[in-house]
Amino acid sequence: MFGDDQDYDWLRVRGFQADQTGIYLDNAQNLAFAFGSFFIDPYTLERIEVLRGPASALYGGSNPGGIVNYVSKRPGTDGGEIVLGINDAVGGWAAFDYGQTFDDGQAFRVYGRLEGGEKYDDLNEGWRGTLGGSYFVELDTGTQLTLILNLHKAEEKHNGSTFLPYFGTVRSTTEFGFIDPDANFSDSDWDNYSRDQGTASVIVEHQFDNEFVLTGIGRVGYAKVDESYYFPFGYGTFGFSPTPVDAVGTLDLIAFEHDTEVRTGQMDVRYFGTVETGPVEHDLLFGLDARAYWLDETQASAFANNTVVNPTAPGTPTLNPPFQDAVTTQNAVGLYVQDQLRFGDGWIATLSGRQDWVFTEQDGAAAFSRNDSEFSYRASLAYQTDFGLTPYATYSTFFNPLLVSPANGVTEPERGDQIEAGLKFTPDGGNALLTASIFQINRENVVTGAFPNFDQLGLVEMQGAEVEGSYDFGNGLRLRGAATFLDATVKEDSNAALIGNTPTQIPEYQLSALVEYAFQDNAVEGLSVGAGVRHTGESYADAANTLSVPSSTIFDGYLAYDFLDGFRAQLSVTNIADDRYVTGCQTVFVCSYGSGREIALTLKKSF
Repeated sequence: MFGDDQDYDWLRVRGFQADQTGIYLDNAQNLAFAFGSFFIDPYTLERIEVLRGPASALYGGSNPGGIVNYVSKRPGTDGGEIVLGINDAVGGWAAFDYGQTFDDGQAFRVYGRLEGGEKYDDLNEGWRGTLGGSYFVELDTGTQLTLILNLHKAEEKHNGSTFLPYFGTVRSTTEFGFIDPDANFSDSDWDNYSRDQGTASVIVEHQFDNEFVLTGIGRVGYAKVDESYYFPFGYGTFGFSPTPVDAVGTLDLIAFEHDTEVRTGQMDVRYFGTVETGPVEHDLLFGLDARAYWLDETQASAFANNTVVNPTAPGTPTLNPPFQDAVTTQNAVGLYVQDQLRFGDGWIATLSGRQDWVFTEQDGAAAFSRNDSEFSYRASLAYQTDFGLTPYATYSTFFNPLLVSPANGVTEPERGDQIEAGLKFTPDGGNALLTASIFQINRENVVTGAFPNFDQLGLVEMQGAEVEGSYDFGNGLRLRGAATFLDATVKEDSNAALIGNTPTQIPEYQLSALVEYAFQDNAVEGLSVGAGVRHTGESYADAANTLSVPSSTIFDGYLAYDFLDGFRAQLSVTNIADDRYVTGCQTVFVCSYGSGREIALTLKKSF
């Protein structure tokens, strides 16, 4: 969504932003609000799971487009790897992963990654590091315990390729043409991004004599994030113009600083198993989860200027008094149940329901407290054929409690529903996969208006279709592809002129494809190559839909070679043509360049 911003994971699922309420870590929500978030280094993960569509019937208040679950590395394998890498920025990194199992039912795993050096845009440098580990033990009672610890620290600068005006990025200007994608208009002496965080999780699983299983996760987390940086907001000398006002492209800058501290605690306990009632098999699930989120934040700003032509350091600003100084808490408890019924030689019916209670409170200038209670449900029907084809249809509801003061016009959670139909095809042999779906999501109580006078008159309808597939030919050749088509429409808004328009940052379609080939010939055995393409369709840059961001097509590739005993060298290139493109615009003042060509060389030793 915001180009090459590496401080935060900006994610959308089915067109809706998922990074605040749609991120889960090991099945427990990783809630974020404002800058109170947790950064997850992908090297600490086994896999990333995506559950598309509303998931409130099992997971409570969350993003309507779907949720993303990060699954941490677990013990269970012997051996490991050491990885060294360098890119053409020039930056470098080192990583390790090692695990061992023991005959007495215990196992451990440790892993870490350290990255540092120069970044691809001006003034940007720094380092970040992650250290994690997990420990598994099976007790004499049969209960299994897994402990997962993770520490992360970063001391870096900010990238300069985001928060840029539409004119100068998407469209050329007569004054200076385009803004250099590598330009950074902040001040290297004042600019700072600092993050200190840690999480500790325990996962418990016990199987009873009736073959039902009780499993649960508990996690506590702490993060301290401090940032100070300049970002452009249009042109002029505090005129905030969307177009240049002089030949040198004088930019209005906002100097922004925040100090944020967040503490979280989560638990999710599930009891599940299978029972039979005559010809019907029931996969039953009962669950309880609870979440506590505490956020202490201070935000302040000031104004300055810089120029597109020959930018200079704007210096250290004198910040105004904080415009945000508050402590926000949100506590939530949910009870849920699901029955998946299998009957009639292939029919699968699923019924899910959940009741949530959410208490939100904030002190400070906009102090408030609010209780929200919501019931969410889902019903689906599928038929599984003998040859691997499973068509399905489903209906689900969702809600999303908001951390916004009723004094600003926000009194209700977002609510809505989705209807979806599709099919999944996994033929015998396991070398092919095809999924296809069509859906419509209605998102109600969307916050509209401008700070501090919001309202909840918004309704957005998202219609879409998705196709995804993969095929392994069995001779070293593998193919993958995916396509998403979205049609988002504003159905209700406090500004009647926007009704019928499409929200910004939602491309009409996205396509991707990857082809990989591992050579089988003895002369070049161990050599593999891959080529990929990413195509993003046109999107709108303003709410009035008068300006658009054109489509982009980016090509990537890699060359890898396995040699000696466990060594692997890989050369990867993203955006091979070094195309200048914009990933999207939130408004005419906030557009983001995509990453230019990046070349990375890695050497891995597995043992």
